[in-house]
Amino acid sequence: MEHPKSPQVSLGMPVYNGENFVAEAIRSILEQDFGDFELVITDNASTDRTADICLEFERLDKRVRYVRNARNLGAGANFNRAFQLSTGEYFKWCAHDDLLSSGFLTDCVRALDANARHVIAYPRLLGIDETGQLTSYVERVRPDMGGSSPASRFRQVVAAHGWDAAMFGLWRRDSLLKTTLHKPYYGSDCALLAEMAILGPFVHAPNAILYSRDHPTRSVRLPNSERLAWQNPDGSTANAFELSRRVKHLVAITYRHRRTAPLGRTLFHLLAWILDPVLVARFCLEA
Repeated sequence: MEHPKSPQVSLGMPVYNGENFVAEAIRSILEQDFGDFELVITDNASTDRTADICLEFERLDKRVRYVRNARNLGAGANFNRAFQLSTGEYFKWCAHDDLLSSGFLTDCVRALDANARHVIAYPRLLGIDETGQLTSYVERVRPDMGGSSPASRFRQVVAAHGWDAAMFGLWRRDSLLKTTLHKPYYGSDCALLAEMAILGPFVHAPNAILYSRDHPTRSVRLPNSERLAWQNPDGSTANAFELSRRVKHLVAITYRHRRTAPLGRTLFHLLAWILDPVLVARFCLEA
């Protein structure tokens, strides 16, 4: 019996109570001019109309697969589940409230196909508001990583304190499989990006555009107590120390990949980052 061929690209959309924006986000994916993809939606036991909306798209388009978790696993675990259920050579996480330019996948696939060393193709990022209108926000393009060493790339990404365009870019599956994936604390994506940077350079796909939506219920707008609940729906406070958890995660990453990036160099870069006065102040606030 012949098994169906896996698509070249898998898109994973973790969502929880996303009824306000999820339909628009799905439509922007289904309208891509690149068709060889699957969209895996992992619903973290939503209590609104998210399930009904997603099931209707699944009924209308065979590329859509909707999976509902029996309970809320927490954001990080749900992100990981979306990847684990996917099959494509390339993978992209999709926020349920963001939009993509119609050529997003074409441009990012072309960038990764052009050089097997590249592990993430990242777009331009433009801000939009609740109604989808452009705002003044534009995420700056990061320096080219092409000629950088693994330790240098690690330093660049750690110092960036987050990089949404890369986080929601197109990732090489084989490289992502070598990582620790998301951990259950807010800001784990920053450590995951640093880990990917050890494994290879990121490449800019300037014609691909990610429209990042800002609205009051966006995770970055939530107070600490709600962000903690977003990651720990069971009410545990074990992961409350976000920055401390990230440092611990980054140290584990440096040991994990010490054959690729010399341990002394990565730990030196990590220590320099930790001793930044702004970061020291944040550590004190966590204590």
